This record gives sequence, structure tokens and C-alpha cells, in this order.
Amino acid sequence: MRLNLLRATPMAIGAWLAASAWGAEFPAPLPPDRVQKVETLPAKYPTTWAWLNYAGDRIELRNVGSDSREVKAQLQARDSSTLLVAEKRPEVYVADTVWSRGFRGVRTDFITVYDTHTLNPIGEIVLPGGKRALITAQEGMFTFTDEQRMAVVFDFTPASSVTIVDLVNRKVLGDVEIPGCSLVYPTGARGFSTLCSSGNLLSVRLDAKGAVAGRSETKAFNPLDTDPLFTASTLVGGVRYFPSLHGRIQPVDMRGDDAKVLPDWPLVTAADADGQWRPSGWQIVAGDEQKLLYVLMQSGAHEGTHKDPGNEVWVFNTATKTRVKRLRLVRPGSSISLSHATEPLLLVQAGQILDVYDAREGALIRSMDLPGLHTRMQIEPLR
Repeated sequence: MRLNLLRATPMAIGAWLAASAWGAEFPAPLPPDRVQKVETLPAKYPTTWAWLNYAGDRIELRNVGSDSREVKAQLQARDSSTLLVAEKRPEVYVADTVWSRGFRGVRTDFITVYDTHTLNPIGEIVLPGGKRALITAQEGMFTFTDEQRMAVVFDFTPASSVTIVDLVNRKVLGDVEIPGCSLVYPTGARGFSTLCSSGNLLSVRLDAKGAVAGRSETKAFNPLDTDPLFTASTLVGGVRYFPSLHGRIQPVDMRGDDAKVLPDWPLVTAADADGQWRPSGWQIVAGDEQKLLYVLMQSGAHEGTHKDPGNEVWVFNTATKTRVKRLRLVRPGSSISLSHATEPLLLVQAGQILDVYDAREGALIRSMDLPGLHTRMQIEPLR
């Protein structure tokens, strides 16, 4: 650089001298910025990974089984986005809703199909009618049926219905009205069940084209006025277990075309009554391959605290219907789930932290920050 000192201002001369001194002190140029590295994911994800639905701006694939705490991938999502991970095909599905002007304008409900290796979008299914239920991420909004060939989407306008979708051919097959009923749980070879306001369970059987092939209803078993069931549940050996607000467990056999209500049994014994223990939280129950049931419990519970975090996880043997273990949490949690690894991990969302416990012994293994989590989380471990 040349500078005419006769014509230069004092400020320009000072800048030139400073630049010359800096160049002498740091003669090597700065290296170019590193280009972000993009990798593909394995054909089968490890069972120590889990999907974390933040019920807000993203769905995250996280390695919960390592102290490295890596985020393996992210999917863009919103408050009511719901995830399904296929085991029959290398695909991931996210049901979502957007508006053309941010939070107003033309509404579009749709399912995005992602490739599991790259997480690139490879397909989209637009859902008609603007009917998809916009409830923060939870179980029962979006589920597989028919060996994962079809999916069922819960709709609420506030009339209740479901949309039947062919995931293989990427098209909507039709809709089914379910008046007075909410959420969907897969039943039998090709069908779903839904909890109804009359206290019963409606089962709908579908044919190969997604049309209704039959319906059945159970007798009323859900005492909505005195001890209603949570809509959160877990499937163990073909039986779905629903906790109740006051501390029962209600099993429902989902293996046949028609759901069968089995006898309920208590979670809270007389000896625990003084502690006022009740199930509580958001994702409050999980099950494992040994047919053990894990339930998030809160002490000092009373009317209106059923969504508050719980401070213990109780473990029950579903065969003997007895509690076999109590796991005390280092901090109260709102959502729990179990990994399907050989040595299962108990995952507990506690505010903006994910605590990872040894599910057998109850010892805390590691804690992970959940930056940006503002509400509740839905946890989906890998199988």
C-alpha cells in the first residue's frame, strides 16, 4: 500500500501506521472459515438415541447414551408438530401446520416425509379442510395403523374426526367422524380406538382402502366426574395402560379389532395415602420389554396439580400388579420415557434439563441442557 504523505490527513496517516504495525505483528492471513460438515445418519439408529420434540421450534435427534451429548440432527417444527418414526421404511413423518402470513392467512395442514439417512424432505401430503387438531405435542394426535402403511391424524374443529392417510402412496384416503371422542390409539391389525366423552372407548376397524369396515364401543369405564384417565398411556405386550388422576391404572387390550377393557388396579396403596401420592406431569408413563410399568408420581398432590412435575418414578410389575421399585428424582420432572437399549435408560425432562438415569438402579448418569425449551416435551426413544 502506498500513501502520499504530502496530501494525506493526520487521521489517514495514523490509520496507515496502525495497519502497518498490525501486519508486521500478524504476517500470516487468517484461515478461511470452515465450511459446515454434512454427514448422513446410519441406516438403523442406535437405541441410545432419542427424538426430543420441543413442542415449539424444532424436533431434535439426540444421543442420550453418551457423555458427548451430541445433537445428531434437527427437524423444523412448531407447537403442534407431531412425529412418527417408521420401522418398516427408512422414513420419518412430521404432521404440521403453517399459515401464509406467519400466524394468519391461508392455513395449510400437511405431513412432511423425511429420509432417515439424510433427513432431507422427500415427500409431502397436504391434509384437506384445515382440521388437524392444534394441541401441543402429545400422544394420540398422529399414529400408525396397518403395519405402518397408513396413518391416522386426529382432527378437531371443534367437531372430532380423523383423517386417514396412505403413507406409501402419499395420499389422503378419507376421513372418519368420531363425535364426542378425542385422540387416537392403534388397535388390531388395521384400526384405531379413541376415548369418548361418555366414558367409553370407540374402536374403528378400517379396510385396505382406509374406509370404515366396522365399529364397536366398550361399556363406560372412565369415570370422568370422579377419577378420569389421563390421555397419556404406554403399550406393553399389546396392552395399553392409562393412569388415572387419583392413582389407578387402567389396562386396555388393543390386540384385537375391538379394544377390551381389563380390570383396573391401584397404584397408590393405603400405606401411601398420607403422602397424597398421585400421577402427574405431561408424558407420565412408560413401559419396557420386561413388562414393567414406570409412572411419574407427585407427593402432596391435590385437585389441579395433575400437570405439575413429579418427584418420583414408581415401577410396577404388570403381571403381579404390585410396585417393585421407587426411583427418587434429583429434580422434579414433567415427561418420562424409556430407551430400548439392552441396559435401558430412564429419560426425564425436568424444566430445561434432560436427566438420564439408569432405569434399573435409578442412579443419575448424566444431565443435558435443553436450550430453547419453553413448555413441555414429548420424548420418543429409538427402537
